[in-house]
Amino acid sequence: MFNLFIYTLEKTLFEGSIGLLSVPSIDGEISILDHHIPLITPLKKGVIKIKKSIKPERYEKEQIQTIEIKKGFLEVKPEEVVILAEI
Repeated sequence: MFNLFIYTLEKTLFEGSIGLLSVPSIDGEISILDHHIPLITPLKKGVIKIKKSIKPERYEKEQIQTIEIKKGFLEVKPEEVVILAEI
């Protein structure tokens, strides 16, 4: 589990502990798990997918939260991921 923070200029879209994150980077979709290598990358228009757990039995559709973005930036740090997005 790791902490995810998603912000826009106007408001906070998400703050919490999650198990898996998928984002639309300019080079393709990236999936982030706990202990991912440090990374900074721009994001393109698409859908951010947030899964609270990485246990297989919890991969049901209702367990996935989605946020549609126009563009943004992703920063992966130890124990924390920050997304600055435009929606």
